[in-house]
Amino acid sequence: MKFKTTLIIIFLFLISDCYVFSQSKDEKRIKRADKIYEMGEYYRAAQAYNSLQRKIKNKKLKNEVYFKMGEAYYQIFDYKKAKTNYRKCVKDRELEYFASLRIGEIDIIEGNFEEALKVYTDLLEKYPNDSVAKDGYNTANAVVAWESEKIKYKVEPAKQLNSRDDDFCPFVDEKDGYDHIYFTSVRKEAKGKKSKITGEKLADIFVTKFDKKNKWSTPESLDSINTIFDDGTPLIGNNGKNFYFTRCVIEKGKEMGCQIYEASKIEGVWMNAQRLEITGDSLSIGHPAMSHDGSTIYFSARLDGGFGGADIWYSQKEGENWSKPKNMGQNINSKGDELFPFMREDGTLYYSSDKPPSMGGLDIFKATKDDNGKWTSENMKTPFNSHGNDYGIYYYAKQEKGYFSSDRKGSKGNDIYYFELIPIEFNLTGSVKDKDNNHIIDSALVVLYGSDGSTFRDTILLANKKANYNFKLKHNTDYVFVVTKSGYFNGKSRFSTSNLEYSHSFQYDILLESFNKTFEIPNIEFEFGRWDLTEPSKYVLDSIVKIMNDNPYIVIEMSAHTDMIGSDEANLELSQRRANSVVNYFKTKGIPNGRLIAVGYGESKPKVISTPNIKYPFLPKGTVLSESFINTLEPEQQIVANQQNRRIEMKVMSNDYMPDLDW
Repeated sequence: MKFKTTLIIIFLFLISDCYVFSQSKDEKRIKRADKIYEMGEYYRAAQAYNSLQRKIKNKKLKNEVYFKMGEAYYQIFDYKKAKTNYRKCVKDRELEYFASLRIGEIDIIEGNFEEALKVYTDLLEKYPNDSVAKDGYNTANAVVAWESEKIKYKVEPAKQLNSRDDDFCPFVDEKDGYDHIYFTSVRKEAKGKKSKITGEKLADIFVTKFDKKNKWSTPESLDSINTIFDDGTPLIGNNGKNFYFTRCVIEKGKEMGCQIYEASKIEGVWMNAQRLEITGDSLSIGHPAMSHDGSTIYFSARLDGGFGGADIWYSQKEGENWSKPKNMGQNINSKGDELFPFMREDGTLYYSSDKPPSMGGLDIFKATKDDNGKWTSENMKTPFNSHGNDYGIYYYAKQEKGYFSSDRKGSKGNDIYYFELIPIEFNLTGSVKDKDNNHIIDSALVVLYGSDGSTFRDTILLANKKANYNFKLKHNTDYVFVVTKSGYFNGKSRFSTSNLEYSHSFQYDILLESFNKTFEIPNIEFEFGRWDLTEPSKYVLDSIVKIMNDNPYIVIEMSAHTDMIGSDEANLELSQRRANSVVNYFKTKGIPNGRLIAVGYGESKPKVISTPNIKYPFLPKGTVLSESFINTLEPEQQIVANQQNRRIEMKVMSNDYMPDLDW
């Protein structure tokens, strides 16, 4: 989220004019240092400002020097020294706003979000409508949320490319598994001289090759291209026929700037580099990228008609010439800097920017074009972006992997990182237990059915110390699994791996119900003295229908029980009719007659309390609700006991139903 440096410099020149008469000697010294800064020689400018701050006595001008020295250190990413100088001038009424913005930006870059939020909150109290402070505040909050998100890609240093010095901006010449990687480096083998901008050696282009022994060769300087000047940001375009790169020529007394060069392959060697005639000599452009068909070249430049700092521009091939540059528009460009474009084969544009929201410094953005030709950009978040500078991405044409550059924490400076999509993996695991005692059920069979037609089986085998089932699953597949064990009702569940963006482990611990007991079916109601099922009761019975369908071989007895009110004969007849009513309902749901037995027991089998209800302490566990017991209770308690006795129960009689015999 870099603030536009040009605006700050203009502001400083304006306030400097206030002292041109009273402080002319000091003013001339500052202007000489400013000239070095304007030339982009930030390292030398920082040294010049540093020598000035000891000579200048005027507090106002001294604060201005502190700020400019902070700016110079900021441009070469020495944030510690930059922040130290910004803090020295933060109390200056005219510098306070700009210095605070920079401190907030550095806090975000360093991951100090609470400090950043405090800085921006203080600024917004003084400048409630300031858009830059609002962007900073929103960015700090957004980054906190981003860092909590799951990641889809793994990122690791590209050991075959990195040295102890700066290495960056890789480009892969994809060769069916035997790739050549070209990249920019200032390692000791580079023949460039020392940069006045960074104080470091000027860069060269290097190449490493993957051979048939599955090893990367030692990186070698591309001597047919490299010069004593800055050479970097390589690109191979036009179906491998041309080599493009940026060269920044420095000649004493001349502002040559940076230009894009094109080389051709002659007898297997890239050579004869010529400057592309896209802009005039005095205009600086660089960081070339190209469309898949070679008809359009993209680059970064500070040209008239831009939106702020450096913008992404493009030029189209017109015969042997390139068209006048066109700006990519405000959906790509901003008031900040947009640099290092890369165009993937599918038409996706990647670039780096310090515009908000940013995790700090340069972040990598991804831009796609809709059916109407409108670009939409999004920050690629972690792990592509960090609190440092992240830039110079290369994406493989047909694979979800590639390289990018970063000076993030853990880097030796600027390093190249490799990334690839983490394979999405799904699995299903769990145990099968007895619902009553929670013990693992030995020899339970688990069968998994996939919507793609696949079928898998696994078995719990305690003798082999295998207490869990386990399956590997496919993406975008619906699954049903069935658990069976003799003497138990089947277990069944379903789930799906569709629409899942991350690896996931499904855990299902299945509880199976034993056949060897009688089940009371709760909430089955009839009108008093009648056998017609109420509508709510039918909804309850539908769950038993599902059990019958999931267990197609069981034969069940449905029994009805009454209370002690009325004669034995009347209660026996009423209970039989109620049992018949339940069985008849099952038949309407497609359950064959041969799987159903209806029995009315009247009041002959009083209920035995197995699970006490805390509302009825007078009915402890093991109580038999016989007529003799009920007669000992208070009238209100008798009503409760009689309600308990009025019930419908289910019991599995066998598990060997043969459909063909049911006519």
